[in-house]
Amino acid sequence: MVSATPEVGTRLADRYRLLECIEKSDGFSTWQATDEKLARPVGIHILPSDAELTPAVLEAAQLAATVDDPRFLRVLDAVHREPYAYVVHEWLPDAHPLSTVLAHGPLDPDVAQTMIRDAAEALAAAHEAGLAHLRLQADTVLVLPSGHVKILGLCVEAALHSTTAGDPARSDARGLGRVLYAALTARWPEGEAFGLAAAPFEHGAICTPRQVRAGVPDAMDAIVDRLLNPTPRAGTPLRSPGELRDTLHQLPRPRPPGSGPSPDTTGTMSAVVTGILSPMPTPDGWKPSAATRGAQVAVIGMLVIGLVLLSWQLLRALAPESLGGQANTPEAAAPLVAIPITATRDFDPPPGNGSENPRQARLAVDDRPRTAWRTVAYNTRAFGGLKPGVGLVLDLGDARTVRQVKLRLPDEGASIEIRAAALTANSAPSALSAFRVAASTAAAAREETLRFASAVRTRFVLIWITQLPPGPGPTYRGGISEVSVSG
Repeated sequence: MVSATPEVGTRLADRYRLLECIEKSDGFSTWQATDEKLARPVGIHILPSDAELTPAVLEAAQLAATVDDPRFLRVLDAVHREPYAYVVHEWLPDAHPLSTVLAHGPLDPDVAQTMIRDAAEALAAAHEAGLAHLRLQADTVLVLPSGHVKILGLCVEAALHSTTAGDPARSDARGLGRVLYAALTARWPEGEAFGLAAAPFEHGAICTPRQVRAGVPDAMDAIVDRLLNPTPRAGTPLRSPGELRDTLHQLPRPRPPGSGPSPDTTGTMSAVVTGILSPMPTPDGWKPSAATRGAQVAVIGMLVIGLVLLSWQLLRALAPESLGGQANTPEAAAPLVAIPITATRDFDPPPGNGSENPRQARLAVDDRPRTAWRTVAYNTRAFGGLKPGVGLVLDLGDARTVRQVKLRLPDEGASIEIRAAALTANSAPSALSAFRVAASTAAAAREETLRFASAVRTRFVLIWITQLPPGPGPTYRGGISEVSVSG
């Protein structure tokens, strides 16, 4: 049998050059490598082509590649070519194993909550597709600088280590519980492992995160207990990633670091005007004369006009470039106001099949630039000639005046139209012809602001992709990481 550990510098498929062996185990090795064709770093699991594990590992890689969730490290290639079989996956230099991060101490509880929420959402989606991980550990959960996660080895890690489970959902729920315990305490709940000290015990039971470390919120402490303890102190056991995801969704979302309310000049000015127009208290039985009332109205009118002029001058002083250089019209002069998006859904009208990764639609408005709604992969920029485009419909909840849509995209080069439904539409139209074009770009950058030539009043906005950017390998694929609407 050929060794599973080739030499540094070996090139596989005349493309992947091996740089460093990360792990060496019975039957396989894991490497950091470079894809010389695309000039990008990759990770590779290598097995002898005749190894007993090889068929199961290649099948697991093919299954993992069908899960389209950006929180999993993507499988890029799975090849069976003498004398080796190998699985190629993403390599993110700024993503570090949780075990490495915890060497410096436990995570902030808010960061831990964000991390486990990401992981639970990803695993729940995988289980809904009939797939499991089975080896969620401190070395297969990677943490990004933002606190969000990438999960390594969906299906593949279990195949490499011949790991099975009678109840895969319960197994992955416990894995999430172990990872959350470690994130909150920098201890491993099942003994010393991954460079982490063992969790302490008291009266024969493992100490809760709150007993190990001060400041752990009650809610997170209870969730760990429900994941790891078959008879939790409160509530019922959480037996699947989906149950954990739903429980976490009931908690307040942690505020991102450094965020906070922005100054609201318009609201302050509105309060001043409201105070002026509010009637002053008068003595019982006293009524002003008609002349007095007329004088009051005149004075109030002059004060309001003065405040409006003062507001205009302040706005010009604070933003001279955006106000002074525009056409002298009310629409151009008014400052943009963010419009909430109440719902999103994929849009794939005939001749499409009516569905384009619908479960990912919410990822375009989740305030997480590293997540995205993505199209499926096509073999040409023009959707392989199958359809004129696909997109997302944004529901603004009510008719609003829209003047701008701002996009953050995972890849540059897409052709995009922003379309608006008629003002009379009370539900999202199902036909493309029901939306009229308000703005467009032929080659979108990763961050693109599309301003309307004139304001449009609508409830439903369609982001319509007509040409796709290059995707992984020889395919083409579009997507939307974040979208905001202003009017």
